[in-house]
Amino acid sequence: MTTASQPVTIYLARHTQTTSNIMDIMQGWSDFPVTQEGRGIIRRLGRGMRGIEFSAAYCGTLPRHYETARGVLDGSGNEGVSIQMDPDLREDNFGSFEGHSTSGSMQAAIEHMGYKTMEEGEADRGSKVHLDIQDALYEMDQADVLKTTLAAQDRAETSAQVQERMNAAMTRIARKGEQEGWGNVLVISSGLSIRQFLYVVDHGTDFSDPTNATVTKLTYQDGAFTIHGRVCSSEYYDRGGEE
Repeated sequence: MTTASQPVTIYLARHTQTTSNIMDIMQGWSDFPVTQEGRGIIRRLGRGMRGIEFSAAYCGTLPRHYETARGVLDGSGNEGVSIQMDPDLREDNFGSFEGHSTSGSMQAAIEHMGYKTMEEGEADRGSKVHLDIQDALYEMDQADVLKTTLAAQDRAETSAQVQERMNAAMTRIARKGEQEGWGNVLVISSGLSIRQFLYVVDHGTDFSDPTNATVTKLTYQDGAFTIHGRVCSSEYYDRGGEE
């Protein structure tokens, strides 16, 4: 008779605010600086996560991911925890749309899908429309609608590609946690990539746009992830209070 493994608890958070979030600029594999407000958000999230002892921490390879992870660890009393960076934890790759207007790109994508507005798309597909937009960007980029002449491998990813790499990264982390006997793990990624992963875990999840520094708590045990509580929750940020 085999003994069931102990669960690994993962706190999966979106990075803090960057200048691109304020300036309405597409930011996938590209990166923009963390704002002054964003640094305050990191400190507040760190305070809100005090009392959680992290065994390990992971983040995407972009500065916004690392700065968020380091600040949260330092602010929560986990200064001694090192951070492992994984490119599979990056945001969706928007290809030729990187650096373009977010609102303009989203409108172009929703029209490519046959809708006039995002609200119309949500009424038809629910919150999953926010994930499906990635496939619209992929199709438009393959058609070179922006005339960038990028190589195919540099263009936007499909949702399936993002889901595959995010699930692979999260599973690697969780399995290592099982092997090493980790309790809590901090993982910092991005808004769309997090939702693409959560879709793999539970198709019924709300995939509406999360704000910066929101957290989803999951456990991994016996080869399966389970979501606990609200996805992309501001609970820990709210708990941190004002400075």
